[in-house]
Amino acid sequence: MKRKAICTAAQEESDDSSDNLRMVAKIPANKARAEKPATVEEPSTVLRAGESPMSATGKRADVPKRQKEFAWMDSDEDNEPEENVEKPEAKTESAKQAQDSEDDASGSEDENADVSAGTLDGVETFGRMMVLAPALLKKLPRMLPEDAAAACRALSRTKFFDNDIIRALSAVLKRLLLRDRLSVEQADDVLRCMASLNVYDEGVFSAVARQMKVRTASLDQAVRGQWFEIYKGFKHSGDKDFYQLLEVPHLNALSPGYKRLRCAHHQRGYCAVGEACTYSHDPRAPIELESAYARPVSKVMMTQTQSNMGRDVYGGARNGQMN
Repeated sequence: MKRKAICTAAQEESDDSSDNLRMVAKIPANKARAEKPATVEEPSTVLRAGESPMSATGKRADVPKRQKEFAWMDSDEDNEPEENVEKPEAKTESAKQAQDSEDDASGSEDENADVSAGTLDGVETFGRMMVLAPALLKKLPRMLPEDAAAACRALSRTKFFDNDIIRALSAVLKRLLLRDRLSVEQADDVLRCMASLNVYDEGVFSAVARQMKVRTASLDQAVRGQWFEIYKGFKHSGDKDFYQLLEVPHLNALSPGYKRLRCAHHQRGYCAVGEACTYSHDPRAPIELESAYARPVSKVMMTQTQSNMGRDVYGGARNGQMN
């Protein structure tokens, strides 16, 4: 059979198309060969009864362990659980703190009892005071002046003595007196309580003397006498000016005898108040207020005839008499 005559250009095109067909035919075969998974034979790791991994494989099974040791270099997944895990010591400390806070908040019924001024004023027996003692000891550091004074009255009335309560009460009274928050009546309750329980605290007595020395003029004479006896009974040293002011209170600036009457203590040789004394330290000053002024002359009672004659004749100024 004769082949047809083909020109050169047509022959070249046919050659190119045949080459392309060969390449297309080769691509699927190569791709299938590349995608075919490689089958790796794994050694059998089936162990017999009583056989160790060393006897079964012949090598030490440490490959998984090495992978675990260096796995943290590839990812951070291993670090996250460690951060979330709490130490046992931290758990126990947090549990203790929570338990302490619950105990402080709740407490026992005795510690949470009402110890306000109204409740303490109603306490009349030693047994009732013993029931309120835990709550009083707990709430004393935060008590108001009226509540602290009520506590003093209750302790004095029931003759209840507790060393811890007395110590806490003394600290509260010192703070209140330092801030000048106790009135004269409340200070009287404090001193009466100390005298009734036979308790002496130098800090409390000095604080009362320091704050009340300027108020002695407003104190009743009976109260001043009781305070003087209490201070003298405990033999309180110092505060001699307070002793003197309890005995003889200072004078008001509007008083007629202010700085004019003679100071009795200075006359005896020593005045504890010193320059702040409201009495005169002049030995020529009068002792009594009546002798400081001239006594007025009484008026002369005239008859009707004398009155008709005129005041210039009888009862006038020329006779040294006052109208």
